[in-house]
Amino acid sequence: MPSFTTRDGCTLHYEIAGEGVPVALTPGGRERKEALAPLVAELAKGCRVLTWDRRNTGASDLFFGGEGSEQEIWADDLAELLRGIGFAPAVLAGGSAGCRVALLAAVRHPGLARALVLWSASGGPYGSQVLGYNYHVPYIMAAQRGGMAAVAETPFFAERLRANPANEARLFALDPEAFVATMKRWNGFFQYREDTPLVGLTEADLRALAVPTLVFEGNDDIHPPQVAEAIARLVPGAVLAPSPWTREAWMDRFTGRSAGSVFDLYPQLAPRILAFLKGL
Repeated sequence: MPSFTTRDGCTLHYEIAGEGVPVALTPGGRERKEALAPLVAELAKGCRVLTWDRRNTGASDLFFGGEGSEQEIWADDLAELLRGIGFAPAVLAGGSAGCRVALLAAVRHPGLARALVLWSASGGPYGSQVLGYNYHVPYIMAAQRGGMAAVAETPFFAERLRANPANEARLFALDPEAFVATMKRWNGFFQYREDTPLVGLTEADLRALAVPTLVFEGNDDIHPPQVAEAIARLVPGAVLAPSPWTREAWMDRFTGRSAGSVFDLYPQLAPRILAFLKGL
């Protein structure tokens, strides 16, 4: 599996499939790149697709250094990765966390994005609260209860250790109090603010973007419609496309009412994305 090491020493794993317009695809949540495999299979029929494991996800390194929020660090990592391997400028694409990373990377690193393809844009008081809790609070509480050994036993971190055995030493080297402080700081990124229509991005940030943008409507509790509508309104020339799935289809998978993952819905995005890319 190809890898790239950032300036601060974090090794990131990535894969590339297909030929054509370069598209950098970031997973949502804290999911590993394999979650996007069904969508990659469709997009690779018409473009060159890079997927990657962000730090603290998948097989990449656990790495809790750096300043700012984890979301901003991910955006900076994406920029460094794409430029480091000669994949920039690229179409930056993703849903939920992938949407945030794509937008943050485009804002923080002018010239990196050839275009933006976004879906499941996160925001609103409830969505912000749920995401901040899920990303951080269970691990804060584990560290406060039983130190890094308790963190290692959580399903998420146990999977990170299985995916990359070297992560065990990195995790246990952390001071629990410093880990908690970092998680609390990262959680602050998700505090709802009236001036951030999308988690972590202001109206001024969105207005400053000057690249072709396709954004799909949101229609669930975490990705409410007004967030995608704000992106389409504020980013010059952005195109708002209908969601290819219903609210019920997404919520059924998210809540566990039906089998499968929300990522199973993603291939439905491919026809509209490929049509958009052909027009670039």
